Amino acid sequence: MLLKFLRAAMRPGANSRSAINRALALRREGRLAEATQILREAAVEFPQDALTATNIGVFLLEQDQGPEGVRWLERALELDPACAPAHYNLANIMRGSGERALAAEHYQAAVDADPEFAPAREELMNCLLEVCDWDKADKVAADLRALIERDAAKEWMRYVSPLSAIALGLSPSEVKRVSAYHAAEYARGIRPVKRPLQPDKNPARLRIAYLSRDLRDHAVGHLLANVFALHDRAKFEVHAFSYGVDDGSSYRKAITAGVEHFVDAHAMSDNELAESIAAAGIHLLIDLAGHTTGNRMAVLARRPAPVQVHYLGFAATTGAPYIDYFMGDRIATPPSNAVDFSEKLARVPHSFMVSDGTDAAHVADDAPRAQPQFPPDAIVFCNFNNGSRITRGDFDAWMEILKGVPDSVLWLQGANAATIANLHALAKAHGIDPARVLFAQRVPTKPEHFARLNRADLMLDTIGWHNGHSTVSDALWAGVPVLTVPGRYFANRVAASLATAAGLSDFVRSDRADYIRIAIELARERNRLAVAKRGLGERSAPFFDTRARLHDLEDAYLEMWRQSRG
Repeated sequence: MLLKFLRAAMRPGANSRSAINRALALRREGRLAEATQILREAAVEFPQDALTATNIGVFLLEQDQGPEGVRWLERALELDPACAPAHYNLANIMRGSGERALAAEHYQAAVDADPEFAPAREELMNCLLEVCDWDKADKVAADLRALIERDAAKEWMRYVSPLSAIALGLSPSEVKRVSAYHAAEYARGIRPVKRPLQPDKNPARLRIAYLSRDLRDHAVGHLLANVFALHDRAKFEVHAFSYGVDDGSSYRKAITAGVEHFVDAHAMSDNELAESIAAAGIHLLIDLAGHTTGNRMAVLARRPAPVQVHYLGFAATTGAPYIDYFMGDRIATPPSNAVDFSEKLARVPHSFMVSDGTDAAHVADDAPRAQPQFPPDAIVFCNFNNGSRITRGDFDAWMEILKGVPDSVLWLQGANAATIANLHALAKAHGIDPARVLFAQRVPTKPEHFARLNRADLMLDTIGWHNGHSTVSDALWAGVPVLTVPGRYFANRVAASLATAAGLSDFVRSDRADYIRIAIELARERNRLAVAKRGLGERSAPFFDTRARLHDLEDAYLEMWRQSRG
């Protein structure tokens, strides 16, 4: 997403065009420090140029120099209060720090300053979705759909990300086209790196490497922190290339210790990172990011490994001809959906999402249920997905369920004031006491979260455009059954895959009405929920066998290599 922010900022003014174009060229080579210096010199020569100031701010942000980057963006608005790119990038910072109401104001200011500055519309929509302000979000979405209908594909695809395409309700084939457009942009002007080692057709050990920004205290890190160490070292030599900041967390330390070769690539340019991967003689490179924020798709575009795979991090096809496989399973990626992917689909027997329950090791089915925010005998429905995953249809369904179960509460992820106010107002409009919609407080550690999550009786999954993914995994490890409905996209089929692998196929329903009916039935027949919770507590279903699920993944890696070698 940051690359898109950069593109939006880099609209040269008449006086600064040469400097900004040179800086952009250096940035594409990963030479950010040199690019920033060119812009600083331009700012001395053109001190009144707001776009130069904006560009410096964005380059600094990309180098994790947040405070100075923000000061340059604020300087840009002092020079030109109607500088749409400056408003846009300040909004990104505020949104990232949780100040979504202020972020929405700056996105709106960017749209007002330049109605053709389309990236601001997309992020305004996403920001409004995050605070569950669906009336305003629907209006912005309608504006975006109008632009999509008006503009040529090469124009509107520039400012619509693949996940936004799903949220906008575009067809799977259109989502695939959007992904392909962005994948091509990352590869523009790039040549493959030279691989110094000619790989053996039948190596004694397959050299695999995980490429990620999120090998840290992040959902990806939580899922995989203790998984890497379980790889079969007789068959695999395991590398990790991490281009995210070292946060010093226990997750980072576990991942570093769990692989044979860990490379901190945070300061590497795209080309340097691709060359490092190639020099290591990696046979199979596993990307954990796709088109997510801060990705390094440009590394993958350089083809540093003979076989390149997308796994786990992105909930749609990458659309990239330089990514060969997409990891899935029979439910998340059924044969009927193969046309939605540019990659070959590699399916494992159970769920594709390997996870580790170390943080939930001490969660027991009979853990103390008393928590001060809940009435003692209340049925606790929960959902810990981000606000952007919750749709109006989801919330309407949840309110119908609360009406059908008078002694129940809905427990949601901790949220900002705007989200809480919006959802409480909507609950009241449904005739539900807002006090029955509760928001969790942040707890210091993941084990503490698992321990409290066990108090919930049933997770009501989001069944609109995007299911819960890691949040569903968390619920299952915490012993909480998950009720879901699979949809048409990979993004809204993952929960069904996880629930089925956890032995909860009866909790995978056919449609919204069935979902509401079963939720009410389960709440009224508490013994059925108790049986399901006990079953999860036994951890005997395939989902919980981390080592076996990893071996499924390893078998898929070996098969990919065999196919690539003919």
